[in-house]
Amino acid sequence: MQLHASISEVKIGILYGMNLTEVTVSGKKENVKFLIDSVQFHLNQESYTIKIVATHDSLKLYLHDSLIGVAKTFKIEGGNYQTTRLLHPSFKNEKIYRGSILFTGNKGFLFPVNILDIEDYLPGVLEAEVGIGRPPEYYKVQAIICRTYTLSHLRRHEMEEFNLCDKEHCQVFKGFTNKSADIMQAIEKTEGVVIVDQEFSLITAAFHANCGGQTVNSEDIWNKKLSYLRSITDTFCIRQKSAVWSKEISSDKWAACMQKLCSNYSAATDTLLLNNEGSFLQFSRKRDYPLNQNCVIPLKDIRNGLGLRSTYFNAHQQNGHILLSGRGFGHGAGLCQDGAIRMSKLGYNYKSILHFYYQNVSIVHLDKIDFFRFDE
Repeated sequence: MQLHASISEVKIGILYGMNLTEVTVSGKKENVKFLIDSVQFHLNQESYTIKIVATHDSLKLYLHDSLIGVAKTFKIEGGNYQTTRLLHPSFKNEKIYRGSILFTGNKGFLFPVNILDIEDYLPGVLEAEVGIGRPPEYYKVQAIICRTYTLSHLRRHEMEEFNLCDKEHCQVFKGFTNKSADIMQAIEKTEGVVIVDQEFSLITAAFHANCGGQTVNSEDIWNKKLSYLRSITDTFCIRQKSAVWSKEISSDKWAACMQKLCSNYSAATDTLLLNNEGSFLQFSRKRDYPLNQNCVIPLKDIRNGLGLRSTYFNAHQQNGHILLSGRGFGHGAGLCQDGAIRMSKLGYNYKSILHFYYQNVSIVHLDKIDFFRFDE
């Protein structure tokens, strides 16, 4: 599939997975259109508060507790600088979104989609993924990564008729924010800039919190070798808070986890459990935990099975317990956020930081790309 590089608008499934049955929306009426099943609805007030209730596969719309219509869709069509506020008793704070919001109903639940310019989408992503108070140069790094990720994953929720959702498995998105001038300036200064591989395709811009001193090859966690996601030694992150961790579990819990991951597993052949002094060491990152030729367990599966911070750990058995001493936080592929933040504090510019973590890539403006490439 080919998608022209002129794309600027994205559709984000917001409040994804919350099983909402109703929500209240409010805002200023100026420069806003209300479309009920694509037919424009006019309001006389300067501001509005509309309650939307899902019922079966339709929506009931209330203005000041009076029913104003039943529809399949309801759209608040706002400009680039218009915001809409969403309220619900389960929300700790109101949710604010820029651009337009399309509401649909299905099986008694609401499904809102935020439609906005990608550059207006990115501030809410950066605040959620990175937080405030980071070095300005680092925000440029993260802006380029998140923009690249967005444009290379536009088909992720294609079957649900939007591009990305607002949860972690896409990118966490908080909605509209203007809390950090540094975030806004970083996005503005890198507007349209993305990362491409040697074939000028947008890369999978993976990142994680802390690599513990060494990143991983992409095939070690996703079984797909990518030329730009190669394991590197990273000394910038090793003194940061997330660089080390420890955990203690029982030998029985370890054995039970291994049994789930490998049907041929036997505690009698697990060197970690033998003689009450076995150990598993990683002086550099490994891919697997080997027991015998019939039982080689990927470390990523052990991480998931035991709820570990990373796959980069040493293990030692002592008095019926497994003592785990680990390094890093996250999957370990691509950019290490703690390392990149440290590099930016030391004066490295965003291009140097990106080239350090992603191998054999180019940092280009979208104007230089004729089209985006997606896997069929």
